[in-house]
Amino acid sequence: MGFIVKLLTNFMEIINSGVFKVVTNKPLGYLLDIAIFTAVIRFLILPLTISQTRSTIKMGKIQPKLKKLQEKYKNDPQKLQQAQMELYKEEGVNPFAGCLPLLIQFPIFIAMYQVILNFQPLKEVPFFLMRGSFGALFRGDINQILILLLALSSGATTYISGLIMSPKGDDQAAQTQKKMNIYMSLLFMYMSYTFNVGIVLYWIIGNLIQMGQQYFIINKIKHNEEEKLAE
Repeated sequence: MGFIVKLLTNFMEIINSGVFKVVTNKPLGYLLDIAIFTAVIRFLILPLTISQTRSTIKMGKIQPKLKKLQEKYKNDPQKLQQAQMELYKEEGVNPFAGCLPLLIQFPIFIAMYQVILNFQPLKEVPFFLMRGSFGALFRGDINQILILLLALSSGATTYISGLIMSPKGDDQAAQTQKKMNIYMSLLFMYMSYTFNVGIVLYWIIGNLIQMGQQYFIINKIKHNEEEKLAE
């Protein structure tokens, strides 16, 4: 993890150096640092996002087959699960595709926590290093209200992004992933209130970029399928 933290810190310093050649406002500059860094990370894992989106679309298409299996083995859960796994294998579907982006990003999230905590330039704008405090929140501290809103935004964007990637249907795998998406969203909402504002901004911006990627990927896949049908 130490190597990853050092690598990310060096990368952040390069971005910071470039940003402040054209930006003089420090809060805006550091926000751009985080946004650019996040965009690069999202670009690097884009192939994975494309693969998972395709798998999610396939999952939606095999729902009629899954429902037939549910009717056939409604009194035998073990055989139903076995038949579903065989179907997933035949169709090349990963029923838990929507969870993978969150799991893969988690180590990066932890590393970024260390990067932002120790990134010296950010200390010039204390708000980026602030954390949530329920005591200060109940006293009406404006910064704490903003941090709470960021935490809620983190949970909401995590949920929406996961929802887009969740397989459609009511089979066991789909229901499991929906529950996991809710749990992960609540977890990140809580973590976002206890972590520094800088890392929360990284997570929110990342979720927004991912949602945009998913939108264009899904439309592109549908467009390609329509062209094939038209031929």
